[in-house]
Order: sequence, then C-alpha cells, then structure tokens
Amino acid sequence: VYSQAFHLGGQGFFLSAHCNMDQQSSFHCFGLFLGMQEKGNVSFAVDYEFAARSKPTEEFVSKYKGNYTFTGGKAVGYRNLFAIPWTSFMAEDSLYFINGILHLRAELTIRH
Repeated sequence: VYSQAFHLGGQGFFLSAHCNMDQQSSFHCFGLFLGMQEKGNVSFAVDYEFAARSKPTEEFVSKYKGNYTFTGGKAVGYRNLFAIPWTSFMAEDSLYFINGILHLRAELTIRH
C-alpha cells in the first residue's frame, strides 16, 4: 500500500507498507518504508521517526528513528516494524489495531 505523496523542502515523499518475509525467521511481518520521489540527481538528508499507537494507552510509541540521505529512487524503512510475526500483528488481540484501525506516524526533519 502506498500513501499519497507529501512534500518537504521541495521534495516529494511517500510511505509504503508491505507484508514482508523476515529473512532470519522465515515468517511474514509488517514493514514500513519512506521513499523519495525521484527528481533528477539530488541528495536530500532527513532525520525520521516511525511511531504507532498501541494498546492499552492508545498513545503513539516510537518504533524506529534514524537519519538517512536519499539519492534518486532510494527508500529507507524496516522489514519488521513491530518485531512480531504477521499473524500476531493481524490477530484479534493485536496491540496495534484500535477499533480496527492501524494508526501510524512518520516524522521527518530536514538535516542541514
């Protein structure tokens, strides 16, 4: 699933969510990635943080943060954002679905 594009510092970005295969454990898992739309030969550095709401508090909890320098057509993200198998992520008692909705947040800051 791909998000609509959003813009920061004149660059277009998007989020993509995928069901991935965990290469070490051979189970399926939820992955989240941040991509930059290719726009010529540009290099663009950002700090980023991925967070998700979780039960029981329903507050956003940081999952990963880091920094990355985008060059044409590249993306950064995590193959297993929640560090659990897909079956646990999608289960009735999943910590991450609140009233059937997954709430994700991606924060980006331009690095100078």
